Amino acid sequence: MDVIVIGCGASGIAALRKLHDAGLKVMGLEADERIGGRIRTIEYGDCHLDLGAAWCHGEKDNVVFELANPLGLLGRPDPDNKWYLLSTGQLVANELSESILQAINDEVANAEKNNTESIKDCVRNAAKNNPTLKKNPQLAKYFVEFFEKNSHVGGESDPKLGKSLKGLEECWGCEGEFMLNWKGRGYRTILDVLLKKYPDPSKQISIPIHLKKEVETIKWRTSPSSADANNPLVHVSCKDGSLYAAKSVIVTMSLGVLKERYSNLFNPPLPAEKINAIKNLQLAVLDKIYIDFTKPWWPKSPANFTILWTDEDKKKLGNSWVTEIVGLYSVTQYPNMLLAWIYGEAAIKMEKASEQEVKTEINKMLELFFKKEFKVTPVKNILRSQWGSNPLARGSYSYRSVANEENGGSAIVLSEPLYHANHFPVVCFAGEATSHHRHSAVHGAIEAGFREADRLIASLKK
Repeated sequence: MDVIVIGCGASGIAALRKLHDAGLKVMGLEADERIGGRIRTIEYGDCHLDLGAAWCHGEKDNVVFELANPLGLLGRPDPDNKWYLLSTGQLVANELSESILQAINDEVANAEKNNTESIKDCVRNAAKNNPTLKKNPQLAKYFVEFFEKNSHVGGESDPKLGKSLKGLEECWGCEGEFMLNWKGRGYRTILDVLLKKYPDPSKQISIPIHLKKEVETIKWRTSPSSADANNPLVHVSCKDGSLYAAKSVIVTMSLGVLKERYSNLFNPPLPAEKINAIKNLQLAVLDKIYIDFTKPWWPKSPANFTILWTDEDKKKLGNSWVTEIVGLYSVTQYPNMLLAWIYGEAAIKMEKASEQEVKTEINKMLELFFKKEFKVTPVKNILRSQWGSNPLARGSYSYRSVANEENGGSAIVLSEPLYHANHFPVVCFAGEATSHHRHSAVHGAIEAGFREADRLIASLKK
């Protein structure tokens, strides 16, 4: 075997495709019972819902767009119809709301990035000093809290874990439409494209991918003088007792899984700089709650409700996790459905609640916000993601933290392979967290998979 790819999410599938096309003997090991990783598309009614990645974010220099758009797979959204609501049920004028949000965004955009400061500190200082925000201090406070949750700035329990300002410069966006949808097919379509299953299933490439193969150890020789010097292969052992060997491996496990397992997973242990990167980079927990109503009650679609919690209403609900929900948005292809987002520690609490408890809390939120201005129809069903508690993910996407700026570590460090003494890359690292400038996105994951495949193709050809 030339290469074993560990983890068959978008990055792993991308690496397998490129290695296969180069004529190498490859195999994928996936701990889950399905491929896709944090792409998880489920069938619901006549269409599909994405519990993980859902939109192709941008066009220029976006490998997902380059793969999918020529096949006519991507749809463009219609302009949103926006409402801004306090938890008292009172509507806030769009012009006022957007001026406050613009002031917050401007403060972050114009802030000095070459430092160790967090985004949270930036916006909280803005609330005290920005002229627009000082005009309406109470309303500005609610919008600052919304911004923090909507931008997933983190640092709730430990400021060092918050998103850094410098990270905004390191992670590059792609120009063009940010919310390109999959026309009801779901993001898993990109996996079919990578495997050449779409548009013609008869042309699907044949790559051995073994499911339910949770890897326990990755062992390799480090130098000609080591005890196993005569065996240059890397050896992979799985929880079910199966063993595999190859010239090299590509590890695409999520950053959250690496955090939990790196000390036992690699033999010999990882170098200090790699461990430092794993510890200081962070993985955000961002969850979705799909709310399916008996019929739509909002005046127009696409609907975009920004919801602003007052301190009094948070207390009324006992500071429940539901008070951390920041918005409700209509769902393409599902006219009866709204999507709620929840982040961080509140998302973890939501994940631990039963489905009935989630439905009860959602109904409390709907009653508070919409009883005055809208006539809400009954909730028929609730579907949610649970990325934080998923042992094969432990979160949703990676980001650069304040700890990175203070202690070092980056996506670039995380992506660096481990080499044999002859400079052959024996253990490579891919996955979205290793994308140098497009971490947090599927296109970054695919880009990283292609990067490591190209590295090994060049090395093996030598």
